[in-house]
Amino acid sequence: MLTNYSGQSLEQTAALMLRPADILLIHTKNSLWGRLVRWSTRCYWNHALIVYAAANPEQGNESPLVIDAKTSGSIALGHASFYLEQLHKYDIAVKRFDADWFQQESATNERDIRSRICNLAVNEVEFKLGSKLGEIVDQLLRQATLILRLLRRKLFGPRPSPQLPWNLRLIDFKAFTCGGFVQWCYYKAASQIVKERGLDKSMLRDVLFNPRINNKVTPFELLTTTPADLANCRQLSWKYIIKDGRLAECSGQY
Repeated sequence: MLTNYSGQSLEQTAALMLRPADILLIHTKNSLWGRLVRWSTRCYWNHALIVYAAANPEQGNESPLVIDAKTSGSIALGHASFYLEQLHKYDIAVKRFDADWFQQESATNERDIRSRICNLAVNEVEFKLGSKLGEIVDQLLRQATLILRLLRRKLFGPRPSPQLPWNLRLIDFKAFTCGGFVQWCYYKAASQIVKERGLDKSMLRDVLFNPRINNKVTPFELLTTTPADLANCRQLSWKYIIKDGRLAECSGQY
């Protein structure tokens, strides 16, 4: 159910409502690649990224920082304003992890877990600048590879998953999805918390957003999570949607 949301300017409201570790889902308009992703996953959303830091107007930071796993395979730190100021190009949804154990101990505990997720994500950011041409070539090659994998899966069915190591650096492994990056950061952070505090490992099921993951969790399964999986996942709550330049607060499923 959607209800009207009113307040400050749309961009300011959208920026101030975001919290670290929130998940942004993006619908890219007039994009052939976006349309292909949406067609293959049968979902309105074609991209996903993580909020790294909330806006802090008192310190002069009007725009939240986000960590964006791009189609070129690079992972970049940027401003949410890139999307919020181009609402003619993008529709945006905000989803948030609201499991009881994630919040039950204290606000400090929740901030610690959110910080773990964000730190894992920012550690994958590649700050070395490359040429624009090189980035375009990487993007085209990666898109072609993903298209071929999609067609192969459609024609011949899934192949055995490659055995990837758990100490994998994502910047060294280009063949992952943006949703896979989000899923990886959540699962790795939750695994650290469970191990350090001696918590029940069954709690990790709450941070498995990919419905294709069965009993054994592997890095490959985590990294093949799609924006559609995040959109359809009931462990993640819808908070806000900006569609066609209008902001609405959400309750329930969308």
